[in-house]
Amino acid sequence: MLTFNDLLALEGIDSNGVRLVRHQDSRLGRGRLYEAWRNDRDAFESYASVQSKDRFPLDCFLAEFVVTEAQKTVFVGIYRVDGVDRCPSGSTDALLKHDISGHFCYDLKLMNHLAAYRDRVVIDWGAGTRSWVQRAANQPKTVVEVAKQYEPRFPGFREFVRPVDDVPTLPNGWQQVLRSVKGVYLLVDLDSGRQYVGSAKGADSLFGRWMQYATDGHGGNIGLRRAASGGRRRYQVSVLEVVDENTPDATIEQIESYWKNKLLSRTFGLNVN
Repeated sequence: MLTFNDLLALEGIDSNGVRLVRHQDSRLGRGRLYEAWRNDRDAFESYASVQSKDRFPLDCFLAEFVVTEAQKTVFVGIYRVDGVDRCPSGSTDALLKHDISGHFCYDLKLMNHLAAYRDRVVIDWGAGTRSWVQRAANQPKTVVEVAKQYEPRFPGFREFVRPVDDVPTLPNGWQQVLRSVKGVYLLVDLDSGRQYVGSAKGADSLFGRWMQYATDGHGGNIGLRRAASGGRRRYQVSVLEVVDENTPDATIEQIESYWKNKLLSRTFGLNVN
């Protein structure tokens, strides 16, 4: 039975100096951290370097794992703790956008150790094991899979439904699909149920338009700005209709108007025109 400690030993790393770190954050949704690791490595590493408590000793190694949407615990790298400081006042988390003023911020250096196993080794963390930081020497985790991990298949436009805040960390393949098509989409306020119908005609098509909402929460729309007057709203985004890339903007706007009429989003939703 192969364990992760066996892999450390083959690399000449003493497991006594290694902490196993398993990242899974319900605030980001299932699999979102893994997608961030794949698609926005800087943001993931910034997120992983900040802790509310002083958890990691200097010069120790961190074997980092991330939970995928399929609930697999995948190895993503060995980091060395080179230093620790406090986050200055006004600091925000790279992924959650929460205030992290005063939190511990570690200087983590990605090492070449076990580089060939990144995004390949899957371990059994242990059923019911709640601690997300453990000493490797005390926890010989079983390796259950050594295979390249692939991003989930794009579900198709009819099935695609995601929170707007997840858009920046969608799998690369999904992003490319959404960049390739123009069309009409639907935003639904997850708290009030109010709807907004919009269209994507510009650069990066659907993905580019949705990124604007993920960035500022309203994308410049009057109705969404008004809704956000009391604080940022949570929206779900889906696709109503896609069009050929050569479709004139005027035609797309007509299709958008048809959907506004069908869904009564001007009367009961967030569209103001």
